[in-house]
Amino acid sequence: MKNLILLFLITHLGFGQSSITQKDIEICTQLTLINVNEKDVISFENHLKTIADRAKEFKIDYEYDWLTYKSEKDEYLIVNFSDDLNSILTIHDYRKIFIKANSGKLFDENISNLSKLDVNIKFNYTKEMILPWSTVAEMSVSEFPYAEMIEYEISSQSISKIDKVLREFSELLIESKYPFPLETSRGSIGAYGKITLVWFYANTDNFNGLDTPKGWMKSKGKLKEYNTLLNEFLALTRNTKSFKLRYQEELSN
Repeated sequence: MKNLILLFLITHLGFGQSSITQKDIEICTQLTLINVNEKDVISFENHLKTIADRAKEFKIDYEYDWLTYKSEKDEYLIVNFSDDLNSILTIHDYRKIFIKANSGKLFDENISNLSKLDVNIKFNYTKEMILPWSTVAEMSVSEFPYAEMIEYEISSQSISKIDKVLREFSELLIESKYPFPLETSRGSIGAYGKITLVWFYANTDNFNGLDTPKGWMKSKGKLKEYNTLLNEFLALTRNTKSFKLRYQEELSN
């Protein structure tokens, strides 16, 4: 999921299974949504860009990559990746790797400057990407710089039904060769009881979440099948939150 990795469509990986297993979990992502006071936006972006520039300059190891998105409400979503829940990165971890690159002082200065701004962390939690619920294993955010992230609350009693529906849902998207990627995760640390769908787009012409594929499905003669699965999924979820996002390459590593 790093910004230079090419799109890779999954071919029926794990769809015969009826429940989530460890091998279904592709990667963990840590999401931090940040609200910045309008008067501090320029300073915030300058400090974050300095850190990103130095990370690129010193070729910080790929596992320390992060993606930065900006929402339609001018909030910033920072996405960090890890192989498992035990490998979630913290600010201290980044400090150590910058020290190894002889850039520790610069990192400390910029983190200190960021802490002085009017910045509010709205949430910070971890998700597990579920491969059989998704149509991509890896993708290029440069090719698909726009995203719509939709979060749903679920009950523990409905997880088996949701697992079945999402496997069939993503399989339908793959079989119909739907051109835009879908990444689906379940909430973990700080977000238990949540399901997150992230739709990726090349531009804003098609940018309407679950309704966007309907025209494509109609042209393939699969609209009825799509609507049935969509309605089954929506019946199992509640309290939807949607975030329209645009990738910020200069603020990412």
